[in-house]
Amino acid sequence: MRSIPVLLLASLLFYACGSNNADQPAAEADSTEATVIYPWQAEINDSTQRLEMKHAQTPGPDSLSIPAVIGYINQNYPKIKLDVVRSSHDTLFLKIDDSEYLTQQMGSTGPTMYFATAVYNLTEVPGIRFVHFEFEEGDHAQPDTFGRENFKDE
Repeated sequence: MRSIPVLLLASLLFYACGSNNADQPAAEADSTEATVIYPWQAEINDSTQRLEMKHAQTPGPDSLSIPAVIGYINQNYPKIKLDVVRSSHDTLFLKIDDSEYLTQQMGSTGPTMYFATAVYNLTEVPGIRFVHFEFEEGDHAQPDTFGRENFKDE
């Protein structure tokens, strides 16, 4: 008789310590949101030492918006915070309040890769063809307006 309660208790322990199937969908949803890959990523070709834009994966419809892309860029470059100023015609105007990391600490290739990644991803948003960056000029970068054509022969 005493073995039935022990067996029941052991079964409950195994069940409670078993897999967390109920938690898996939430964890999977969180990891999916955290790993959204935007379509364009700047890379330097090891052989040619030239900038190449790699088309990764098309984002879902919810992530193809200015706030979502800005959030992605800010998450991947936490020391460079982009803020939207306004949009006019086919140009998006952005500002970087603290540009020291971008202009002084990333070398000369880093800002080019940053701008290329930002421009290619933001110009995926319908209606945006150019991106204007406003920030304090430094040794390796200065404010300018960029389109995809600016990064074709880098």
